[in-house]
Amino acid sequence: MSETPFRVRVGYSKSGNLRFIGHLDTQRLFERALRRSTLPIRYTQGFSKHIRLNLASALPLGFIGRAEMLDFWLDEPLDIEEIREKLQAALPLEIRILELYKVDNSLPSLQGSLLSSDYVITLPTDESSQEFQNRWEQLLSQAEIPITRREKTLNYRTLILENELLANASERTILKLRLSSTPGANARPDDLLQVLGIDPAECVIERVGLNFSSSEG
Repeated sequence: MSETPFRVRVGYSKSGNLRFIGHLDTQRLFERALRRSTLPIRYTQGFSKHIRLNLASALPLGFIGRAEMLDFWLDEPLDIEEIREKLQAALPLEIRILELYKVDNSLPSLQGSLLSSDYVITLPTDESSQEFQNRWEQLLSQAEIPITRREKTLNYRTLILENELLANASERTILKLRLSSTPGANARPDDLLQVLGIDPAECVIERVGLNFSSSEG
C-alpha cells in the first residue's frame, strides 16, 4: 500500500428509477460498487473504518443528475481506463460514468468548493408559457423571496444567480436556473416551483452542471 493515496474523480449521470433514491442510499450504492470492483480501495483510519468517498452534493429525490461528481481514493496508482472499466461494470445501468481522472490530493473537497448548480426544468404540459412567464417575472421583481426549509428561512431572490425561459420542440416551457449551492445558502428549484403553485412532481427536473471555485481545479 502506498503512503500517498491515489485520488480519483468521477463525473457521472443518475437517472431512471435511481433518481428516487436519496443521498445516503446513493453513497451506499457507490460503496458497494467499489467493493465489488476489486479495486484497491483506500479506507479511513481508526476503529470504525469505511471507504474514503466524497460526493459533491446531495441530489434531491426525483431529480435527474446529468453532471454529478464524487471523489474516492485508492491505495495505489492504477491505469485510469482500468479503473473506469471495473467501476462501471459494478454499477447499475442507471448510473453512467461520464468522465474519470486523477486529481491532486492537495485540492479541497468537492463539497467545500461547490458554488452553484445548474438546472433545467421542463414544466407540465398544461402550463401556459405566457402565464408562467408573467408569474415568473412577477416573482423576480420582488426584492425578497423568503422560503423556509427545515426551520431556516433564505431569501431566494439573492440565490437565483441566472435564469432563462425557453420552449422545447414539443412547445413545453423550459426554465433554466443557476442557483447558489454554498453552505448555508443552498437553493433548490423545487422550492421555487412550489412558490409558483406548481407541483415539482409534475415537472422534469435535471441538474446539468456543478460549478466550483477556481481553487478546486
